[in-house]
Amino acid sequence: QERGGGRMMSLRRLASPIGRVASRNFCQKATTTVPASQIVRFLDEHGVVRYGQPVPQQGVDPDRAFAYAPEGSQRRRIEEALLLEEMDDGYGRRQRSSPGTDTSPLDPASAILTRHGLPLFTKPLRAWGTTDTPIPVKISKLLSPVPTPPAVWACGVNFTEAYSELGLEVGVYKYPVVFLENPAAVNNPFDPIVIPKVARGECDYEVELAAVIGVSPEGRLCKNVSVEDAKNYVLGYTVANDIGARKWQGRKGGGQWARAKSFDTFLPLGPCLVSPSVVGDPQSLRMTTRLNDEVMQDGSTSDMVWSVYNIISFLSQETTLLPGTIVLSGTPRGIGFVRTPPRYLKNNDRISVEIEKIGTVYNHVVEN
Repeated sequence: QERGGGRMMSLRRLASPIGRVASRNFCQKATTTVPASQIVRFLDEHGVVRYGQPVPQQGVDPDRAFAYAPEGSQRRRIEEALLLEEMDDGYGRRQRSSPGTDTSPLDPASAILTRHGLPLFTKPLRAWGTTDTPIPVKISKLLSPVPTPPAVWACGVNFTEAYSELGLEVGVYKYPVVFLENPAAVNNPFDPIVIPKVARGECDYEVELAAVIGVSPEGRLCKNVSVEDAKNYVLGYTVANDIGARKWQGRKGGGQWARAKSFDTFLPLGPCLVSPSVVGDPQSLRMTTRLNDEVMQDGSTSDMVWSVYNIISFLSQETTLLPGTIVLSGTPRGIGFVRTPPRYLKNNDRISVEIEKIGTVYNHVVEN
């Protein structure tokens, strides 16, 4: 602590709002640590929004840190995150960095992503004067990986088993069935889903793989992208629970799906953003939904009619997908409204959606 002109500063001060500036002067770029493969967006103990690499509790397998657990207890497996290297236009770093620190300008792709407020899979910061000591910060609350995306694109009826569940034949749609959703519907991964009075008794769950759009390694925006090249425009993947009000999806919404999916809190995202290098093939991931701990959906992205890359390519035809855009890729069979009797979300329900290699989103349901 600072006392009588002393120069030592506590780590607690570094985590404070003032520490946002102080950390720039008392931290250096890490040179020996590995770049983050997972990024969480969170509030620290002082209410400051930060990005970091999640740190599992001692004894917790890092690969299982965000796996499903009853009552959402996976939240307690992650209590800290390591601050990541801050990225800016290079000028700011030159003004606040110590001699010998790398202050070279950002590459074009990183510069564009930073201007759009998106995190980068960079190395953790290291404490001043150390070679490999990172800076852990207490997580007060996990937030959605992307705060307010410029757009949310969704693809409906995209699993072969879902076609049979709905009484449809595969091939009835020649192109992906895409539609927009309200970006303000984005919710944090463990916050309540609030069902409004106008949508009671009709709200359904859908586990979906969400791709977050970035830019190409050369810094090109996502437009007129081929299926083969689409993977180069994915910043990362996260998990979505695409809640929908089924009556609003029909006659109450004029048959347009967007309205049914756009109520506040209807799109929980998280719990982290995972690098494409970790996810690997996005068409080989298990997806599971549990309602009050009962398995309702248990499928795989291998069952998609149109792959994630097909959807991105289709959407990008003469259309720019801005960095931060969310692309939802559909849900497997097992949704609530086709069951007998239908299983709609109600007050005090607990709903969780999990995707292999990424994690679990867990929410309580509250009727407003």
